[in-house]
Formats: sequence, C-alpha cells, structure tokens
Amino acid sequence: MKKERKRRICNYFMKALLLCALVFGFGFIAGVDVNAAEHNFYVDESGSIKPSSSITVSKSSGSTHSFNITNRTAKPVKITLDNNVTPKSKNYRMRIKVGGHECVSRENAVPADANVLYLYPGQTMENACEVIFDSSTSATITMKSEYLNKEVKSKDKAIGLTQDTAIEIPLSGMQYSLFEGVTAQTGKDERWYKFNVSDRAVINPTFELAEKERNGHFGSNNTYIRMYNSRREMIYKEATAKSDLSSKVEQWNPGPITLTKDTYYVCISVDKSAYYPATFMFNLNGHNWIYANGVTCSPSEINLEDIGKKKVIAQTVPANSDDKIIEVYDHLTGKTWDWYNSNTVDYDGIPSKATTPGRHAWITFKTTNGKTFTTYVISPAEKLKKPRVATGYNSAKFWIDYPNKRNTSVRIQVLKNGKWTTAKTIGYNSCGTSNPVTIKGLKPLTNYKFRLQSYANGMTGDPSDVVTMKTGSSKKPAVKSIKVVKRKKVTVKGWWRRHWIGGRVSRYEWVPPYTYTRYKVKVTLKKKVPKVGGMWVAGNWVKGSKKSYTVWVPNGARKGKKLTIRISTALGKGYGNGPEVKKVIKVK
Repeated sequence: MKKERKRRICNYFMKALLLCALVFGFGFIAGVDVNAAEHNFYVDESGSIKPSSSITVSKSSGSTHSFNITNRTAKPVKITLDNNVTPKSKNYRMRIKVGGHECVSRENAVPADANVLYLYPGQTMENACEVIFDSSTSATITMKSEYLNKEVKSKDKAIGLTQDTAIEIPLSGMQYSLFEGVTAQTGKDERWYKFNVSDRAVINPTFELAEKERNGHFGSNNTYIRMYNSRREMIYKEATAKSDLSSKVEQWNPGPITLTKDTYYVCISVDKSAYYPATFMFNLNGHNWIYANGVTCSPSEINLEDIGKKKVIAQTVPANSDDKIIEVYDHLTGKTWDWYNSNTVDYDGIPSKATTPGRHAWITFKTTNGKTFTTYVISPAEKLKKPRVATGYNSAKFWIDYPNKRNTSVRIQVLKNGKWTTAKTIGYNSCGTSNPVTIKGLKPLTNYKFRLQSYANGMTGDPSDVVTMKTGSSKKPAVKSIKVVKRKKVTVKGWWRRHWIGGRVSRYEWVPPYTYTRYKVKVTLKKKVPKVGGMWVAGNWVKGSKKSYTVWVPNGARKGKKLTIRISTALGKGYGNGPEVKKVIKVK
C-alpha cells in the first residue's frame, strides 16, 4: 500500500511539473512573438495610444495582421494610421486596410485620406487596421490620436449640431468612418456633416445603425438621413433606418450619384426620445472623379481572316476610371453601337471585307470624355499569277493579268546577285494582255529569273511563281541575198467592216473584194549564226541553224509594191530573240 501511494504521489508530481512546463513554454512563446497575428490597442484619457503608438509586423509572424482599437475616453477621437510603405499605384507585396478600405493596394487607386478613423466614446473597433502580406516583407504602422472636441461633449457643445457647425468628413469615407451619439431625451436631435467636391466626384453612400444589440431600446424611433447641396436642395430622397424589437436594421443604399463642384451636407437625426446614444455607420464610399486618359486595345491590329474569330478587348486607362467606354464604331461597315457603358469591352466583330489591300482603320472605341482608340485590320495584298514572258537579247516583254483588287500596283522583279530587285512598277490600268510591258538592260545569252509581286497601301503580297528565261544572241544575221521563188494570187471577198464607239457599233462600212499576191522567198545568209535554236524569217519560225531559209511571206504585197522581210535569230519559238534585220525588196 505504501509503495502504491508513493507511486501515485510521484505520478501527480510529474504531471504537475509537465503542466508547469507547458504553461511556462506558452508564456515564453507569447512573450517572444511580438508580431502576433492579432494586436490590441486603446486610447487612454491622455489621448495617447497604448501600449505603443508604433509596431512593426512581418510575414514571418503571420500573413495577415489585425489591429483592434478601443476608445477608453469619454470623447470622440480621430485616429490616423500611417505606414512606411513607399506610395505606389500598385503594391504587389502587401495591402493595408484601414476600417475596411485600402490605403496600400495591389489593384485599385487609393484615396489620400483612407488611413483615418473616427471612434465614438467607448467604442471598440475590431479589424480597425489589417496588414495582408503577399510576399515576405514587413511594414511599420504608426498611430496618432486626437480629440474631436477638447471638452466632454454635452448637448450644447456636441459636434455638428447645426449646419453652420457641420464637421467636415473625407470624401472617400470608410467603414465606421462616423461614430456619433444622438443623446436627446425628448424632441429631435440632429448631427450635421459636410464634404467638399473640388471638381467632380462619385459617391455611393450607405447608412445603418451599428449597435444592433441596442435596437430594443429604440422602440419605434426612426433615424433619418438627408443630403443637400449648398443651395439647400436635397440630392437624395429622404430616407430612414428603423430599429425594431426583432433587431432587424434597414440599410439605406440609394446607389451611386455623380456630383459637381460644391459643398454638400449630410443631416442625420432621431425623432422622439433616445435613452441610449445611437451609434450609426455612414459611408460616402466616394472619390474624386477618375478621368480616362485613353483606351488601350489588345490586339491593336487583326488580320482580315480573323475578324469574327478573335476578340478585341478594349479597356479604359486607368482600368477603374469613372469615364466608361460608351461607343463602338466599325469603319468598314459604317455601323455604330452606343449601348455600351463599361470600363472593358470585348468585341467579337462581324465578317467584314476591306475593299483594297493595306492597313485599314477598323474599330474605334470612345469614352464618355471623348478619348478614343482605333484598331486596324490588315488586308493582305494578293498573290499574282505567274507572268508570260518573251525575252530578247537585251530585254524581256511581260504580259501581266489584272489583279483581282483595284488600286493594286504590280512590281516586276529580277533576281540579281542572289537578291530580288524591282525592275519596274506598273499601275493597275497598265496591266492586261493587250498592254505588254518591257524591261531593258539585260545581258545576252544569260539565264534570268523573273517574278511578280503585288503592292497596295504599304502592303506587299506573296510573290508569284518564278519564271526562268534565257536571253538571245546579240549577233545579227548577215544576209547575202533574198530571191522570190514562187508566187500565188489570193482573192479576198468583200465584207462589212464595223466601227465601234463606246463599246457598241456606230456604223458599218462595205469593203469591196480585192486580189493580192503572196510570195515565197529564199533568204541566204553569208554564214550560219552560232548558239541559236532557229530563225524568225518574215514572221515564220524555222528551227535549226542554217545558211538558207525558204518561207512564205504572210501577207505578201500588191503588184508593184515593196515587200518587207524581217529576219532575226531566236533560242526558241517564244523567247531568246536576237536583233532584227529588215530588208525591203521590190516585187512585180
């Protein structure tokens, strides 16, 4: 029994030691971790922040830090929470919220006075300040408090009892931004506030009674809110927030409104009697008008074939501007869509066709303050057909089909020293098989590569297929003699010749029958011409290199007329012509 009692006593002793160790350990950890996730502060009767007016927090001790602040005084106080974060339009490392509103933001523009709070006497504000880290860093929060009234508030000395003594409030507003008691026991009690708009502003006010646990003390009392401009004109319809025994509170949220330059007033009042101070929340949720500096689009250019397949996304700059995109205009169709009212517009487009190749204005997006951005459609120039080419000994002749799209020019390109060079550019009207184009400056007996490329409005099409041709010999055939070896009479019947004007026949003319003589001639050269594939003699192609050629002259000549014989070398029937020799002989 003694041993068992001794064993139990030892067990109790060890458990006691373990419990002490745990308590001591937790106490040690709590003392070391000064950067705990939740921090409590209060304002004492001297108006100072306790236990300290400054604290540094870091992500290493928690990704989110929350500050609770209590006003332990009998006066309303204004608390300003500053930080050591360098001001930026966006801060990707952290965000800091004061009263639920951001004063360091990763996304939105930050009002200049978003770090200010107002505390009613005895009020405890949970999450008065929050530091939310996104990446490893630290921030120092410095708090400063000041009384709104140096004296203890009484009915005749309360803040904002009349419009003339209205207290000025920040335009931005924030959650719990106004805490004020309505202390009348009989009749009506009012509190007045004012805010200034320097140019243009947007507000989206909300109002509700905050201390829902006190609702039962109000009975059927109503709290009224009214908003006026400096001319005493009501800018919102009068509203009420009623508290009843079921602890249900109606919130007043009339929606956004745009205000111009002026001083505006807010009157909050309670009718009948109120035996307990009423704590209410009124938030302007406002900011100075954020103008659009412009519009940005992605993509800013789109290929014609992608219209209707890809979206064009337009967005105001900045993205949270109060100026919205309100109009979309399609330059290609001439249509306008003016039902938009957004900072971002996704535009799918409709199938459209540009009349000519090039870079064409397509969609223009327009904001309420007149800022615009125009996207463009890229309409490619076409790929042309391969040209028909006939070469001479120092030139080449091209027959080029009309491009499919008007106002398109054609570049004739020659490959020289491994580089494509434009030898000549012709307009749309100079194309067509009836208008052959000649380029000069080529070398004899040389292979050349030719191609075509369309050009219009700064846009070039894909090159045509390549044509390879060889130029002819530059040597002239030396003619020794030309003799007529045969004659044949040809009778031509009469016919009516048509005369055309403007695409139609204007008149007919009778051409009487006639007779002429065709001649067969023998052309003898002094010697053969080397490096040729044949010879053109009087319009006849004769293959091979010979010393003499016998051919019929196509048209012949009338009796007693001269007969013209043209002779030139050629590499083939359609290319490689050499210089021409013209001989004229008399015929009987």
